[in-house]
Amino acid sequence: MSQEAKIQAKNTSYSSCFDVIGPVMVGPSSSHTAGAINIGAAAQKIYRDRPTEIIVRYYESFAETHLGHGTDFATIAGVLGFSYDDHRVPNSVDIARNQGMKVQFIEMEGPSPYNHPNTADITLINDHKTSRLVGISVGGGKVELRLIELGGFLIEPTGYLPALLLISDRPETEASFLARFAAEGIVVTQTLSQAVQGRYLSYFEIQHHFPQSLYYAMEEMDHVESLILL
Repeated sequence: MSQEAKIQAKNTSYSSCFDVIGPVMVGPSSSHTAGAINIGAAAQKIYRDRPTEIIVRYYESFAETHLGHGTDFATIAGVLGFSYDDHRVPNSVDIARNQGMKVQFIEMEGPSPYNHPNTADITLINDHKTSRLVGISVGGGKVELRLIELGGFLIEPTGYLPALLLISDRPETEASFLARFAAEGIVVTQTLSQAVQGRYLSYFEIQHHFPQSLYYAMEEMDHVESLILL
């Protein structure tokens, strides 16, 4: 994607004043609370399992202020699936630990490798699998994803959401999805592809809202192993 296209996509990612102001939430800051909830929720969406260990690495502003701004409980609330205004959000770290999860927060030194002060790097672990997601909180509760690692795949998106992550057992499934998007009028701004040991990952960055009904329909398409709407 050209720099001009990235700038245009960035400019169109905020569709209303509420994207800047942020949602109704528990916590002092949309970037540090609502954004952190969304990063944690995205980490859980790709994981699709119950972790026994959660490791959160913070950079820059997140590393400096996560305790005072509620970033810790917000991130874990996202992993646990709590909404912004859920009364359990401030107690989410204790809730996770009481459920037997090991929770660790690490303040990383130096600049964020993803060039943003509000960077969170989340690893979810259990006996069966491990996944990693890096997200940045850009304001108003909106986030961008910069790295996704799961099941032997590792991709580095440009960050824009919504996005659709497909894992299939056939390389041609990606083309079938792109054809369906075109037929439905869905604009895909970028596609990332990767193959690992006979499995194929496709990551589609979508320009606008993706209908839930279309997601359910595409989930039933042939050779879809996993489909995740982010």
